[in-house]
Amino acid sequence: MARLAMAVACTAVLITLAVAGVQSQRQPAGTAHNGNAFRFNKVAEGVYHAVGTGALTVVGNSSVIVNTDDVIIVDDHVSPAAAWVLVDEIKTITNKPVRTVINTHFHYDHAHGNQIFDKDVAIIGHEFTREMLLGGKSLQMPLYKNYVTGLPGQIENLKQRIAMESDATRKAMLQTQLQAAQNNAASQAELKPTPPNVTLRTNMTLYRGDREIQIRFLGRAHTAGDVVVYLPKEKIVMTGDMLTSTLSNMSDAFVDEWVATLDQLKKLEFVTVLPGHGEAFTDRAKIDYFQAYLRDVWTEISRLKQQGVSAEDAAKRADLTKHKEHFSTITAPGVPLIAVTRIYDLLNARR
Repeated sequence: MARLAMAVACTAVLITLAVAGVQSQRQPAGTAHNGNAFRFNKVAEGVYHAVGTGALTVVGNSSVIVNTDDVIIVDDHVSPAAAWVLVDEIKTITNKPVRTVINTHFHYDHAHGNQIFDKDVAIIGHEFTREMLLGGKSLQMPLYKNYVTGLPGQIENLKQRIAMESDATRKAMLQTQLQAAQNNAASQAELKPTPPNVTLRTNMTLYRGDREIQIRFLGRAHTAGDVVVYLPKEKIVMTGDMLTSTLSNMSDAFVDEWVATLDQLKKLEFVTVLPGHGEAFTDRAKIDYFQAYLRDVWTEISRLKQQGVSAEDAAKRADLTKHKEHFSTITAPGVPLIAVTRIYDLLNARR
């Protein structure tokens, strides 16, 4: 009887995982954490912005769309572990299965959870996103290589800080950060980049009951394959890293085209933005602020390049401090080298 009960329990677990759209494989490494890994901020009926709490390394945000019969996830985070925990915690808001995942772009913090989903789950992304995730091309990009290379140092630094910390509250916080970093490293070791199995070149529309979900490619911006997810009835747009609550990284960006792409975004009738990083917002003026920054960073870096300044020196000298009113991370002259290198590459390609 005990064996029968165990067999029934195991079967129930596998059925639950299959219904959820997760492969009936072993749980990924690195899922251990304390408390909830996500806050599900409700922004409309059945629409949630999933933001990490810090208990687990997730890096970016997800959006969750609960429909009549199923769930759609927009972006599935930095690792198989993060995606697994996301699907598990979605059960706190609905028991409906995940049937669709949408990647807003190929970057590691938005699409490296794809591998946990069963082949019956539609993973949708731009053709370029599939190209970059197919065969592990995304792993060779500077953004991911820098990220993974930095993990051992991050872990060692946290260990040293814990050893030196005397305040119990701060020590506990650092220990949480250490656990998250160690679990992230374990999950990265199991990573197998998995491309979308459904692609689009321009636009695609999904219908789930009375809900319309538009997936739109508006032009090159943060990458060559950014898409936004637009809910016209709810007037909500999910922008990935094309538009965040702060400055997006530019390692794979088309900085000179980004402004025009954001002009296309402005044409959509939305009230709420669910960004890939930071909290949801309704202030459409943020688009104008970011466009102004993009224009100026392109002009400033181009000017320095024309003067024969190296990318390394340009990264230190470029002065965008006039934008610090709207972007608090700007405290002094300087632009990340990875952004300057990208702009130099784009300028060289124009020759």
